[in-house]
Amino acid sequence: MAASDAPLLVLNCGNSRVSAAVFLSDGVEQLHLESVVSKELEYDFTSEDGWLDALADALKSLKKQGKLPSRGNFILPGNKFLTKQLQVPHVEKSKQRQIIAVEAQQTLPHLFAQLEWDSQVLHDDGIEADVLFLASKREDLQEFYDKMKGAGIAPIAIAASPVLDYNTFLHTYQDFGEDCMLLNIGAKTSNLLFVSQDGLLARSINLGGNVLTQNVAEQLGIPFAEAERKKVGYCMGSLYLEDDDPFVIALEQQREKYLKRLNQEMTRSIVSYRNQRKKTPPQFLLVTGKGSLLYGLTEYIGETQNLEIHHLDPLGNVTVDESITEEALTLLYYELSESVGEAARHFFEEKIDAVGVNLLPSSIRKKVTAGKQMPWYLAASLLFCASPVYPFLTFSAEDSKYEAKTKTHGRDVDRAGKWKRSMLKYEKECLVEYKKIKKLEGLVNSKYNWIIFFQDIERSLQNVKDVWLEDLNIERNEGTAAQKASGEPQKLVQKVKLSGRMLLRGAGSSQESGGAVSQELLNQRIIQLKDGIEKSEFVQPGATYTISYEDLDQGENILRFTFDLTLNPEKPL
Repeated sequence: MAASDAPLLVLNCGNSRVSAAVFLSDGVEQLHLESVVSKELEYDFTSEDGWLDALADALKSLKKQGKLPSRGNFILPGNKFLTKQLQVPHVEKSKQRQIIAVEAQQTLPHLFAQLEWDSQVLHDDGIEADVLFLASKREDLQEFYDKMKGAGIAPIAIAASPVLDYNTFLHTYQDFGEDCMLLNIGAKTSNLLFVSQDGLLARSINLGGNVLTQNVAEQLGIPFAEAERKKVGYCMGSLYLEDDDPFVIALEQQREKYLKRLNQEMTRSIVSYRNQRKKTPPQFLLVTGKGSLLYGLTEYIGETQNLEIHHLDPLGNVTVDESITEEALTLLYYELSESVGEAARHFFEEKIDAVGVNLLPSSIRKKVTAGKQMPWYLAASLLFCASPVYPFLTFSAEDSKYEAKTKTHGRDVDRAGKWKRSMLKYEKECLVEYKKIKKLEGLVNSKYNWIIFFQDIERSLQNVKDVWLEDLNIERNEGTAAQKASGEPQKLVQKVKLSGRMLLRGAGSSQESGGAVSQELLNQRIIQLKDGIEKSEFVQPGATYTISYEDLDQGENILRFTFDLTLNPEKPL
């Protein structure tokens, strides 16, 4: 375990953003987020050619902004690696790399010699081991190292994002106790992890939030950057657009296609897991990544896959420095999961049985290791030269030693007191924010339910024909005490009154009555309309209605009607 007072800089290099987070550890089990900054990359997101230069430029800006250390651990997204799932015979740990190299060379015979690679054993039953093999061209990694060092921060490790959420899960949910899935939806790829007591299974899905943005941009004929800005603003609630806005209509159309495709990829992964592990897939899913903010995503996946879904909390076991504002944390919350996972691996690798790889080229790694050991070599040389005078300095050195320890303990006590106060403060603030989040979730669900409710009414009107609505009034109640305590929206729609008119054509009168209106036929059409509306999952049976013959009495073939609907309390609006 790394020393608790040695800060770790973690740089999460995504396809569209880069974040720099500095972590400390209490040396026992908790991480402390000392600082975090983030910046969007400026390049054409539809092409990967400008990514590295844009990353270097953003890194220079962040280093000036945050006064970052000159060395750090870098995390690269899944699309920057070659990923393979390998099965190799079970061997002792000292021989694993050799066996994996043989298997990988057979799989990639013409490419293997050019690769820098590392691996992670995901599951070992004593006979065979499931191995995640990650690699990248050595020349590409060397170029990445040179660019980052030129930007002011030299990589001391290059980690791969696909498995780091597992470390965050282990660090945050230490007593979880059941199998689950972790889904991180990034810009270009998504990482799906199956976590169980038997081990870990990982799968990279070539589908991210940029696919949705690109489809919307093409449909509307607007630049990708504009579509991305509007999409993020609309999904996070910072941009308000009317429902009939062309962007909202296009986003809704493409959102449905995107969710169906994501659901198909998850189904393939779940089937593969069931066939490979011969067991029932987990019924619990934790999602993270900025792509998981897409409205309706958790509801759609949860319903189609029959899963219980929550957002992964990367800061559940992390204290946050007082210098980091709540606004900054809100913007970065869904970017920190992989950074926390890398920090947990660095500080608590053995304690939580963390996973991870390091694709820093071996030639560079040796220089980094030698650089770390150089101060020890110098110290040993100086100690040898100073050995003749050691007896004369013993008492002075001991005195200085005790004095230094006293100062160190004093700083530790002050730091512990500061962290304790911070923890108590943020515990209260987290409770307040949790209630706010529950309210926002209720608003999102309510908006989605209103859309479905109006579609049900429109379908009923089309079935009856010659009917239109003129007015809709709602009656709300304050909600139950339990809803208030849970932070759900307290204003719930309880009753809806619909008013409209029905056009009476030739079928509305009978010849026997001399052209008079057939009361029985009118009642049948009104009841047909009422029954159609009551089929909606949001309406309880037993709606009442009234009919006005005022227009009929004046010679117009128009019938006024009013419905009083009682809504289903299990499906609030």
